[in-house]
Amino acid sequence: MSRWAETFAALSGDPDSMDTLRHNSEPASTVSHSVNNVTALPEPATAPPLPTTERAFATCCEAEDERAAIVEHDGHIPRVWAEGFARLDPDRPPGDVPAKRWQRFVDDVGRFLDSDLAAVAAALGWTPHDLFGADRDRPFVRLDRQGLCWLLNGNRLIALTAETAVIQMRTGASHIYRRRPTEPSRALAWELAS
Repeated sequence: MSRWAETFAALSGDPDSMDTLRHNSEPASTVSHSVNNVTALPEPATAPPLPTTERAFATCCEAEDERAAIVEHDGHIPRVWAEGFARLDPDRPPGDVPAKRWQRFVDDVGRFLDSDLAAVAAALGWTPHDLFGADRDRPFVRLDRQGLCWLLNGNRLIALTAETAVIQMRTGASHIYRRRPTEPSRALAWELAS
């Protein structure tokens, strides 16, 4: 598991428990003393609680923003890659992608972003579609439209040029991936998962 996946797992707790932790870290209400009695200061005015769906959406967006900031800062990668990765939910595969394969893909993306080759890819002009793109309707079966990270499948990326990537397979053999022009029917992995 990549360090991003571990960090995200820690950040992706139950929204209610995250609220509890956040509220427990706030100081208790202040008490003022008057001459004859002790009175508590009034609580500050707060907005009414958000409905459950709005609260869940706000918490989700805050968590995604925080995860993206961590990946972008620690990995020195483009913000759009970090934001996209933060949106990937390993438990919600898109379209025709089997659950285990989707979890492997999310982990492969995390390992890629954690490696030095992510910064190299950005410097060489690799686009999000080159790395994370897939067929909009059939992301799993259309291998010809998959980006580099889809093809890793647990294997190791060992080299990058402006036009190619070398993947070392678990068997020891090497596979060369060649960048393809972006096609209108390709979507980014985090758009598929939306």
